[in-house]
Amino acid sequence: MKKINRTYIMGAVCLALSAFIAWQTTTIPERLVSNEPGPKMFPFIAAGGIAVFAILSMIFDAPKEDKEDPKPYLDKAGWIRMGIIMAEAVLFTIGMEFIGFWITAMVGTFVFLWTLKGEKKVNFIVAILFSVGLASLGYFGFTRGFVIPLPKGVLWESLGIPMP
Repeated sequence: MKKINRTYIMGAVCLALSAFIAWQTTTIPERLVSNEPGPKMFPFIAAGGIAVFAILSMIFDAPKEDKEDPKPYLDKAGWIRMGIIMAEAVLFTIGMEFIGFWITAMVGTFVFLWTLKGEKKVNFIVAILFSVGLASLGYFGFTRGFVIPLPKGVLWESLGIPMP
């Protein structure tokens, strides 16, 4: 009997999550505004992306042979790293309220990138440029492109410093 490996299990879980997101998205009320995609667009894109990458992972990340001594899914260092990432996510959420989305996204992207790189070498300058570029693209894409306000930060408002 062949063992089911964790790649297939996680793929199936992600496909189920994708189906759940798509199903829940259908319950969002439709308020049609001319020439706008509506509130259902982004959740459907997310559900589709999760499904596509789950299937690709199941196809390309499947192990070639079963090993007799498989590694644990998360060892002690993996659990510690996951705890650090969760703490960073909480700090990111709190930081958005106090110093605003734009600055928090720049710092948060850099910190997440540095945490997730593991043993891989990442150029420090490239990481900074990537963080600033991605945060700026997200911030100005939402505030100027979609005209969706993002948190500007309680700190800057209390100091009277206008943020873009």
